[in-house]
Amino acid sequence: MGVYRGILKQARAFFDDNTGEFIQSYAKAKFRGGLHDRNHERAHKRLRNARTTMHLLERANKHRYVDVVSVLEFGYGRKGPRRVHMINATAGLGKREEIFGNLEQVSKYRPTFFAIAKSYLGESKLQVNPLVLRSKQPLNVAKMQDKHWSDIRHKIKPPVDKATMAVLEERARTGIIDTTSWLASEEDRSALERWTKTWVKMPPKRQIIRYYRTLLEQVTMMEVKPVEVPNTGKYVKSMARRNTVDAVGREKPDLVPKKSYVFTKSLLSGKRGLGAANLIDMAGPDISKG
Repeated sequence: MGVYRGILKQARAFFDDNTGEFIQSYAKAKFRGGLHDRNHERAHKRLRNARTTMHLLERANKHRYVDVVSVLEFGYGRKGPRRVHMINATAGLGKREEIFGNLEQVSKYRPTFFAIAKSYLGESKLQVNPLVLRSKQPLNVAKMQDKHWSDIRHKIKPPVDKATMAVLEERARTGIIDTTSWLASEEDRSALERWTKTWVKMPPKRQIIRYYRTLLEQVTMMEVKPVEVPNTGKYVKSMARRNTVDAVGREKPDLVPKKSYVFTKSLLSGKRGLGAANLIDMAGPDISKG
């Protein structure tokens, strides 16, 4: 009976006081699963099941998130309204379970942010439908929901932080709608600077160099050279005579000028890296030293 005592100990540590029904349904799902098995009386089979359950609860008590979700799903069920209740119970901003949340909770304490998100994405995009989550792989669910949240954060323009929103909502409440007047005070200007530091993210220098480098590699240099080509219109055969003269009677020239476009590859194409030697070669000899 030591294993079952361990299960009760871990369950009491994991669950609250008022979740007796939850523990019952969890135990029912785990230990009454073999009732219709012909060999359901084999003790070692049930003991192995119980020991596995105890280890699962121990890992869940050590805050391993995948095991917490699997325990909750055994108690509430993997689909249907009880699963929705489980998701609603575990959802909350600021927790690790934020992956199951939705932006409706944001509307309570950041209404302008929610309004911007609603106008950009529409209401249906802000809601997470708990029924379509693939609960058999909780880690994949977490990744999917994290991606959903990061997509929402980057799609909202401007992405705003609390300080700027507080300033804007205060201006909206007092009736000042002029977008430039609120920059008058030093406090507002510092809030805007904080917003810029937080959200206007410059890519690292390495990335900028790489971007311009690939751009220069793709751009080809173009030269226009005037050349003379044979006049094909002079020797067109007609029924009456050779078409060698124009309408005025002047003889057509044998060669006519034409613009020739010559495309040459960029100097940077085909080179792995742009070192100091390459830059010196491109710049030419240093005249100032001579």
